[in-house]
Amino acid sequence: MNFHRMRYLGALFVTFVVSQSVLRLVLFLSSFDSVSLRVGEVAKTFALGLGYDACSALFFVLPPALLLLILPTSWLNRKWGRGLVLGAGFLMNFLLAFSSASLFFFWQEFHTNFNFIAVDYLIYTTEMLGNIVEAYPVGVIIPVLLLAAGGLAWWQAKYLQPPFRQKEPRRLALEGLLILLILTLVTTNTRDDWREKVSPNQYNIELSGNGPYGFVHAFFANELDYHQFYPEEDRSLTLFRLRQLLAAPNASYVEDDGIRRRVENDNGLSMKKPHIVFITVESLSSDYCGAFGGAKSYTPHLDELAGESFIFTRMYATGTRTVRGLEALSLSVPPTPGQSILRRPGTENLSTLGEALRQNGYARDFVYGGYGYFDNMNGFFSGNGYTIRDRVDIPQEEVIQETAWGVADEVLFTQVMKALDEHEARGERALEMVMTTTNHSPYTFPEGRVDAPQGVRESAVLYTDWAIWDFLQRAREMPWFDHTVFVIVADHQSRAAGKAELPISRYHIPCLIYAPGLIEPGQTDRLISQMDLAPTLLGLLGISYEASFMGRDIFHSPESGDRAFISTYQSMGYVKGDKLIILKPGKHSETYGIEDFEQSRYRTLPRDEALEQEAITWYQGASDLFAGGKLKGGK
Repeated sequence: MNFHRMRYLGALFVTFVVSQSVLRLVLFLSSFDSVSLRVGEVAKTFALGLGYDACSALFFVLPPALLLLILPTSWLNRKWGRGLVLGAGFLMNFLLAFSSASLFFFWQEFHTNFNFIAVDYLIYTTEMLGNIVEAYPVGVIIPVLLLAAGGLAWWQAKYLQPPFRQKEPRRLALEGLLILLILTLVTTNTRDDWREKVSPNQYNIELSGNGPYGFVHAFFANELDYHQFYPEEDRSLTLFRLRQLLAAPNASYVEDDGIRRRVENDNGLSMKKPHIVFITVESLSSDYCGAFGGAKSYTPHLDELAGESFIFTRMYATGTRTVRGLEALSLSVPPTPGQSILRRPGTENLSTLGEALRQNGYARDFVYGGYGYFDNMNGFFSGNGYTIRDRVDIPQEEVIQETAWGVADEVLFTQVMKALDEHEARGERALEMVMTTTNHSPYTFPEGRVDAPQGVRESAVLYTDWAIWDFLQRAREMPWFDHTVFVIVADHQSRAAGKAELPISRYHIPCLIYAPGLIEPGQTDRLISQMDLAPTLLGLLGISYEASFMGRDIFHSPESGDRAFISTYQSMGYVKGDKLIILKPGKHSETYGIEDFEQSRYRTLPRDEALEQEAITWYQGASDLFAGGKLKGGK
């Protein structure tokens, strides 16, 4: 390409790099209280970020570069020919402005660079676009972005002026090969894990990346094969060790090549078989609940209810997404790298909480206030024997308020009451697996329920707390109330970001079991994973079953075996005692001592081979069992 062409591409390149560097600075300043301010770490944050920006900029200029390469010179010397190139440049400028604005808002919500969450939001465009329209002034933002793109394109056009020299065929071929070579080298030699060397502070690590680069990387890294990327052991040894870890005095294995067990539970509730209403609350952090350690409570009704319930004060979510929470609560398995099992092929007829209850004559419903195709929730639950009751089934005249994510929680709970009325009339017991939506951006809810402003996360928590209380007040008037158990638990915390890679305080969630006359109020301070809730609940209710659960009934298991699992889609954390093992891609592992659970303050420790081996057993075991079809339910 001659000098005139290169000047224009240089202007595009500089536009991308400068804009991304400015955005990084803005995000850095907006997180000033959380980032590391050590000179060396700050320098590495911005220097590596500049490197990622430069690599990404090569792809940013690619469409106009290809046009300049292939369009005849005679076209480029005319206004309409240059207009094609400038049009492509305008489009790239708009995409740059849009991605920058998106990353700014994404950072405010999640405090991370673009990752697999952003990829998922792109896939589910109805919810994503609906949420954007409801939460942000799109009528202002889009025109501003168009003006910004136009202004940049006008400035860049000054560098695309004729005359252009005729291109020689040999030179044309060489330039094409050079472009291909450069892009190949960048693609094959740029690694996302370079960021981990920037700082121990996770905010700095995230800021050292580039938004578009992070998005593309997450798109292709959503599925991670455990054996390819993580520390491993012999598969037969994994199964042997896993069977030892899952051994319990009331359980016996029913197969030699898996973990399916017959669990015998026998207590005063064994013959009662109550209804079970399993309420999974969107983003209910323990920080919001006074009964679970929150400095300021936004759940006055749940705090009061906790005194009448059996509560778990040290329960930890397995992940940071709703699908991870539903995976742990329904399948009782640790997280596996990449996507949740709920969104993978082959999820039919698995060993779920519903399947264990089916063996005892229970009907099973999945009740959701939104459209359950999101995150394949309907596909998963219907494929595992649940009847789906989602937004499609809710009469419009009953919907007093809704967002892109679903109806107001009080409307959802009305559907739960209808379902229980139907099951009671048929003389059958039922599991109602309920997923709320109101505590989600844009955080709007029906007026007059709570004295709090609209559009604020804490206000939505107050409303959800009220809606649960209102549901229980209405339920007390129903004939099925006295033989119903209400389980209230979060799917995950509202935010997972922190200074540490896996900040354990960001996984602490509330959990309570409310069943007046059935389960005595009380609490346990034992360490428990979200995936342990299903077998523990069945144990409390005296319900026997067969299952391939990897969770433990903590009341039939020694305290010495208590542990928790915390993860992102790449980093697999294993907590036991005051230690944390993190298994990472590249077959790496790290060992930390947890000095403060509430502040997620860690210290680096020498490698603990025994604890690392235990972590591998759990995580590799979960991956191998699912891949081998050994998490299937009964015939």
